[in-house]
Amino acid sequence: MARKPDSETAKRQQKRREEKLEAVKQQVADGSLKIRKMTPAERAKYPPQPRKTKKRGR
Repeated sequence: MARKPDSETAKRQQKRREEKLEAVKQQVADGSLKIRKMTPAERAKYPPQPRKTKKRGR
């Protein structure tokens, strides 16, 4: 499981993230949103993007 957020801002962000995930789950359940795998042609056209590194301090 994920670590619990320490700051108030992190807690708010986590709460918003959970609300958005719940909304997606609800849309999938009622059929208004369909999640599917990308086809090989789509994967070739839109390859995975490298993860951005986080800047630490200044």
